[in-house]
Amino acid sequence: MDEVNVAVMAPILGRDLSFVSDVDPRVRVLDANFAVPGRRAGSGGPAAPDSGRLAAILAQAEVLVVGYPVPGDLAALSPRLVWAHHTQAGVSNLAGTDLWDSRVTLTSSRGAVAATAIAEYALAAAAHFARGLHEATRQKAAGQFTRHGYQMRTLAGATMGVIGLGGIGQEVARLSRAAGMRVIGTRRSVTAPLPGADGADLVLPAGRILQVAADSDFLVVCAQLTAQTRGFIDAPVFAAMKPEAVLINVARGEEVDEDALVEAVTAGRIRGAVLDVYAGELAGRPPRPELTALPQILLTPHISAGGDTTMAEPLRRLFAGNLRRYLDGQPLLNVVDRARGY
Repeated sequence: MDEVNVAVMAPILGRDLSFVSDVDPRVRVLDANFAVPGRRAGSGGPAAPDSGRLAAILAQAEVLVVGYPVPGDLAALSPRLVWAHHTQAGVSNLAGTDLWDSRVTLTSSRGAVAATAIAEYALAAAAHFARGLHEATRQKAAGQFTRHGYQMRTLAGATMGVIGLGGIGQEVARLSRAAGMRVIGTRRSVTAPLPGADGADLVLPAGRILQVAADSDFLVVCAQLTAQTRGFIDAPVFAAMKPEAVLINVARGEEVDEDALVEAVTAGRIRGAVLDVYAGELAGRPPRPELTALPQILLTPHISAGGDTTMAEPLRRLFAGNLRRYLDGQPLLNVVDRARGY
């Protein structure tokens, strides 16, 4: 194999790109981080600067590492491109770009993206309701200070339902069981109930989501966004949940039917929700007013992976290992199946 040009459009990996060039002397690194627009809250961010310089780099690239946001015309600008690697675990935001419809092999960072930090967020979200912090926050805003209204319980003995027992879901399961919780969950690849698998007490097929919802005190969405999971946390799921149950979403906002969620929370069919994502977030749209106005819903701006100061290192290792495989003609890890959506 001759010289391989690797373009990097992923500031999350850091300024030092020697982890790419050190893989092999044949690798030539093309730094395109200058072209990644800054991200503003509630917007898609400004236009990428110096498009001519970026086009010149992409015209040479055989391999591309791209983070978020993903420009829509990368394939058109990269005629030599063979393989593109995405630094996020989910690839739903690639689906609206020309990379998705191209012949370029796509890989993701599934299993390497701050799984512990995100799982800690999910456990903290459960504790927020279980240990009375939700009621304390409500009372403070209302100028109250009373023991009335607290619906407290221990996490120990509660059931954590995990929708999507992939890398993040399994870490949610591990931390939840360490806190004394029972864990049940779903996985698309499972066809029959599996006790003691994927870090959970019980794993069920994806089609049995209503059973998981009915048995769970806390229901965490960790699934990839696909055509099958878009809006699948819907009215029947909320109807199956316990009145005191809480929804936690650390995946993608589009997986939750927000009309059904608002109705369920307003009607008291579930206790509340903790959302790190909302529909339209990755497109730069603001959240719908009910998500910020309803006291039963805690909304954060997609920060569940934050605080992990070592987050970039697993991403670097994953890409460097895959680049070694590419140079050696071996199968790549985490290849995206476009038909499945991840």
